[in-house]
Amino acid sequence: MRPYLLLLLSIGFVFSVKAAPETDSTILLQLPDSIKAIQFHAEINVQQLNPNGQASAGISTDLVKLSLENGRISKHIAFTFPAQAKVVAQGLNTEIKKNRIVWAYNWNKQENYKLLISIAGDSAENFVLYSGYIWLPVENKWKLLGTCRIEGTWSTIKDPAIFTSAKKIKEEGKISLTNGAVWVQGRNNRWYNLLGESKINPMINLYPHLDSLVQAQNEIQLIEKAISDEKTDTRKNTGGVYYSILSEGTGRQVALTDTVTVYYKGYLFDDGLVFDKTGEKPATFPLNRLIRGWQLAVPMAKVGSRIKLVIPSGLGYSIRTRAAKIPPNSILVFEIEVVDAKPGT
Repeated sequence: MRPYLLLLLSIGFVFSVKAAPETDSTILLQLPDSIKAIQFHAEINVQQLNPNGQASAGISTDLVKLSLENGRISKHIAFTFPAQAKVVAQGLNTEIKKNRIVWAYNWNKQENYKLLISIAGDSAENFVLYSGYIWLPVENKWKLLGTCRIEGTWSTIKDPAIFTSAKKIKEEGKISLTNGAVWVQGRNNRWYNLLGESKINPMINLYPHLDSLVQAQNEIQLIEKAISDEKTDTRKNTGGVYYSILSEGTGRQVALTDTVTVYYKGYLFDDGLVFDKTGEKPATFPLNRLIRGWQLAVPMAKVGSRIKLVIPSGLGYSIRTRAAKIPPNSILVFEIEVVDAKPGT
């Protein structure tokens, strides 16, 4: 098995980059072949920064990079991706600038920031979603920069790295940083510390996030407008989930603690793209282990009923990147037939 990393020697490793003769420094973290990484997480702290120079520091893979940047006028966070990629989700108040999603944010030196790159691939249609996030220590919340769709690949994360870059403007550019823990998460959901340290796994809670309150208000407006324009017949509301009973069953009322057997179809509210559905046989789930939207609304139905749900993203998958056909901040629609419901154990 190859070593976890080639050049990064310890958690206290500090490096500086000068504009001349070399402006860039990249520390490549090499993964064992056995790890199929779907998330790359690193803690960084910018120690020194020349305010008169353009400089950046962050993490990257073979296809994207996520960085704290010091520009000529202001500071910002940037998520950079291939030119052919398509943006499918953005955090609030971000801008698309060619092949970059940029968020103006006055980040500070000597603050611990956490950077996260997540992916979700679709092997059948041969595409992958890449998302960039940053955890903000002052706000104590995660922020989604954005998500891009890249065609022609569905592979896992390759070539994770930590980098700095500085450019000479009027005087020598300079940036230095220290890194904290560096992790990847495999498809098996297990976290691997790339420095070989015995540390507690990252706790990444994307419910709520920096934009969640405003995002929720925006989505309510979209759903309510669709109702007023008669583009959806889902009008009732329980706990923030919109629902309608398409046909009433004759069985007992479903309870949150039940294990339910259902036929279902799930699709996106904005374009109707079907992301999941049952086949000839129904699926069986403990209801209290499903997304919050199901937990709130399925108990409105009786066994034998058909029910339709419109679930705002905060009660669905929020800003997570866990399914290739469900971009972050997606409003979800489910049409469900409740075949059976049995009390849970």
